[in-house]
Amino acid sequence: MGFDEEWAQLRGEAATRLNQLTDPSGGGTGGIGTDSFGSDPKMTAAGNKIATDVTKQTKNASKHANEATDGAASAFADWDIAAGLKKVRKTWEDQSRTLLGRLTTEAGGLRTARTWQRSTDIGVRNDLVGRSKINGL
Repeated sequence: MGFDEEWAQLRGEAATRLNQLTDPSGGGTGGIGTDSFGSDPKMTAAGNKIATDVTKQTKNASKHANEATDGAASAFADWDIAAGLKKVRKTWEDQSRTLLGRLTTEAGGLRTARTWQRSTDIGVRNDLVGRSKINGL
């Protein structure tokens, strides 16, 4: 297969894929609407999952660990181990706070990446449609 044939095949496949998508303006087919071309709605779903479930579970685990450590430190109040437990609790709390911050950043990053990628998809689609009209396709 020569370059021209392969290029025609690839263009045809891209046009077929783009034509299967809904138009965001509601004007029929040929655009990017609720479906996606390259962007993946799973990125947004993953970001939402991190922001809700994973963050909530991490907060609960941290709270449980802090309560257990506080209880142990109280039980050993007259022992040297109490000071060590308090230090461990502070370290755990700092690390949990850092993790929660990272989770928030990652969740936002996934949502933002999906939005940027979708905007790029729409731009590419519009560019292809414009070129198709110029070339009489």
